[in-house]
Amino acid sequence: MLKFLFNTTKCNHNKIYPFSDGIFCPDCGQEIKISWRILRCECCSTKRKAHFYINKLVPEEKFCKKCGSREYYIDIREKIEFFDYEYAIILKEEVKTDSKIKKTLQIWIEEENIREALRKPKLLPVFNV
Repeated sequence: MLKFLFNTTKCNHNKIYPFSDGIFCPDCGQEIKISWRILRCECCSTKRKAHFYINKLVPEEKFCKKCGSREYYIDIREKIEFFDYEYAIILKEEVKTDSKIKKTLQIWIEEENIREALRKPKLLPVFNV
């Protein structure tokens, strides 16, 4: 019943794993970029455990265990080490590509004789990029 209330048409990319070979989702075919987020204390740079709350990354505890600071920053990484895995949050983003838009490229060739080039410049054929 709850599935009808929420928009379920968007793919969650559940078959993309952190260390999988491909970067394309097998369900929807979109190119996926995997990145990692690690929350760190702004004062002492200690790693803090985090979770998503209303589409925002927030720490599990309100204050740092080492220094008591409330401030934090988000460390963004492409790859993580095995000891960072406990604190890291995976983020799967769809890569926006402009490959669906056809671009036209034309180049003209200038001849050594300027008068003839001004009369009729030669154009190369149109290439779709």
